[in-house]
Amino acid sequence: MNKESFDALLTWLNPEPELAAQKYEQIRHGLIKVFRWHGHDDAEDLADEVISRVVVQAIERSKTYVGDPARYFYGVAKKVLLESGRRRPRPTTLSPKLETIDDFARAEENTRKERLDFCLEKCLKEQNDANRELILRYYRENKEPKTTFRKMLATELAIDTNALRVRIYRIRHALKHCIEDCMREFETRETN
Repeated sequence: MNKESFDALLTWLNPEPELAAQKYEQIRHGLIKVFRWHGHDDAEDLADEVISRVVVQAIERSKTYVGDPARYFYGVAKKVLLESGRRRPRPTTLSPKLETIDDFARAEENTRKERLDFCLEKCLKEQNDANRELILRYYRENKEPKTTFRKMLATELAIDTNALRVRIYRIRHALKHCIEDCMREFETRETN
């Protein structure tokens, strides 16, 4: 591994050096998790092996690879897992293991959805009662056609439908920012 190849890898991950470093750390952390889930005591060494292999190919791959570079790392990790399985017997433990990189991706997605649900609940609780009830009704109600329901809701609130849309937009906007902050807190805790 030389400096030019490593710099090419970071540039491939993100043109902004700080964001590239963060992405690099996220990928390395994810690789270590994968190897640990497969029962490898040398998870950090195996993650470094994956990164070394990718660094060697970084300049060429960055020109032709389409998609999230993290996926490429996980593809290389799958090969390293297969090789490491051939070199030594798998340890027998009672802990559940993820058998493929796809299982890892599904587990990550499930964790993300659980966190989103948690953040949504938390942020809804931070809204005042009227706003919380309005946004929940606005999106839950599906007995009537949407336009009919929204006209009915606007009439109940003694406002026109444009004012209702603006009110919903503001509540949704506040929820969006609250949820993004909440999700960042999870990411910060995870990286520390």
